[in-house]
Amino acid sequence: MKITAAVLRELNKPLSIEELNLDDPKTNEVLVKIDAFGICHSDYHVVTGLAKQELPVVLGHEGAGTVMQVGKGVTNVEVGQNVLLNWFPYCKECPQCLVGNTNHCKTYMEMLGQGKMLDGTTRLTDSDNKPVLQLSGLACWSTHVVVPDIICTKMPEGTPPEISALIGCAVTTGVGAVLNQASVQEGSSVVVYGAGGVGLSIIMGCVLAGAKKIIAVDRSEAKEVFARSMGATHFITAGKDTIENIKELTDGLGADYAFDAIGNIEIAEMLLPSLRERGLALLVGVPPTDSRIQVDATDVFRQEKRLSGTIYGSADTAVDFEKFAQMYLDGKLPIDKLISKSYKLEEINQACEEMLNGTIARGVVTF
Repeated sequence: MKITAAVLRELNKPLSIEELNLDDPKTNEVLVKIDAFGICHSDYHVVTGLAKQELPVVLGHEGAGTVMQVGKGVTNVEVGQNVLLNWFPYCKECPQCLVGNTNHCKTYMEMLGQGKMLDGTTRLTDSDNKPVLQLSGLACWSTHVVVPDIICTKMPEGTPPEISALIGCAVTTGVGAVLNQASVQEGSSVVVYGAGGVGLSIIMGCVLAGAKKIIAVDRSEAKEVFARSMGATHFITAGKDTIENIKELTDGLGADYAFDAIGNIEIAEMLLPSLRERGLALLVGVPPTDSRIQVDATDVFRQEKRLSGTIYGSADTAVDFEKFAQMYLDGKLPIDKLISKSYKLEEINQACEEMLNGTIARGVVTF
């Protein structure tokens, strides 16, 4: 079938909106009509080359849609069902999965990480019949996708597709970091570096956890409105006095928890100095490949500070996707507040530019 998609053909160049050919689903594959997808910095890392990916490729790893056709052997979803597309599926059988570390499963990553289906091929070709890859095996920045059935997760009835899409990355990454990895305690103080989709989701999770003082830090003053709407109690415009300002807001001690929601090395090195004794710092944003950070070993030793990471919110997606969706439906997670603007697929380059400029919280494309 013919579909429309945003294709990246050259690094640091605008995406092209193209008509592509999409093959029918093979065994254990599913055809999904995309209903909504989010604009995420992780996708743009491919554009800049920070994330290595062979080109040409259709971007997009944060999406949701409707099942239109299933291949042989598919039993987990049916035609007509609304599904979230999971960019990090797991096998349930490897050593990591068996001990509960499902977000460290490597079973499917080799092929999906190359932008291919599990058989090592792609379902997309261009007008010259040349293959086009699918980021993370998904390619959500398009009207339709064919994906492995393991990627499809049924969502609770009544979950809007744009909400499902954001749960597929930003929400699970941010809220999961707070609840699953940091276990933020009620009454604690928190500093969140970055007030984009992931940072705002961290703030949302901290509110749910009962944090008393939530300090958002961002270089864009426009983000203060977004941060406070999600529950931040204080906002600091990033600058040379950031750590001093954090200390001033925390009785000179520093915060109990510090999160880097951006994946910036300079910010990562500010986390430990932002903490009080025995505080926990978490790297949540995706850092550049092979990057290094420096820490004050004496500070770690004497103050017993901790530095850790979390990928995909340390989530068990089979459980957390449905849990976060139900929390939204129950009014406990205001995920809809993350969405500050909706776009058409043809406006994808504008959406990316406005994300980079910090003028939106989370942008979504809806069909």
